[in-house]
Amino acid sequence: MKKSGIFMILISILFIFFVNEYYRYDGYKDVEIPGIGIAKVPTDWYYSTNEDGLLYFANMPIQNKGCKVYFIQHSISDDSSQNEDINEKSGYYLDDYRLGDVLSIEKIFVSPYGDSNEFSNGSSYRACNFYLNGTKVDSYYINFTNNKTSSIFFIVDDSIDIKTMEDMTKWFEKN
Repeated sequence: MKKSGIFMILISILFIFFVNEYYRYDGYKDVEIPGIGIAKVPTDWYYSTNEDGLLYFANMPIQNKGCKVYFIQHSISDDSSQNEDINEKSGYYLDDYRLGDVLSIEKIFVSPYGDSNEFSNGSSYRACNFYLNGTKVDSYYINFTNNKTSSIFFIVDDSIDIKTMEDMTKWFEKN
């Protein structure tokens, strides 16, 4: 009787592990970030590139009326020879960004303080603020990093919850 009880516990643990792994990425799809890795994003997100080749994620192409943009790639940088930024302790501003006539973000301020988290895969998220189409918003950015290159993505829609952002960050697979 004792052996069958232990056997049932082991089978139950294996079953729970299998179900957890099988449904872990349910509702997400893989998107290749060229030169960086693979990000998992919600399956209903449409993605394409802007005229500079940077990714954006929306509910439909930006040319369509009623397009709602969720997540944008701001920049790609080579981290192989990056030195510590002089202003890293107080924060710094990034270049303004435009996505056609749909959105513009200006005065992008990245601070080393506030909500942040770094995962073992090298990706991280951090709080930031910027002006989205002229209105100041507090948001987040995700920094996807492989060994020598990184790319910053800004969340530009407040319907993206913290769980979705954390899932995308921790499930990133670098090249």
